[in-house]
Amino acid sequence: MNGPMYPFGPAKVVPFFRKLRARIIGTVALLAGGFAWIVLYLAFLASRFAWYQNLAVILVSLIAVPAIVVAMWVSWGLSMGRRFHRAFWFDEFP
Repeated sequence: MNGPMYPFGPAKVVPFFRKLRARIIGTVALLAGGFAWIVLYLAFLASRFAWYQNLAVILVSLIAVPAIVVAMWVSWGLSMGRRFHRAFWFDEFP
């Protein structure tokens, strides 16, 4: 491997942590927003629909929000693997 394993200097460290901070803030915002959506939906809109329609809305919410969070973090993890040459495709198998 050429060069250092980890970023060095403000020019490299600041963008690294900016992207990490954005994902952390996005994760917290998505989880809080998803929980608020479910609570507000049940409080104000659920009475207009049948129980199975309400269940479908809640299940879609419980699937969509974590899927977005997982996609955010997987993309970050793959980019870190590429950056530090620690991805699964760099492993040498006997």
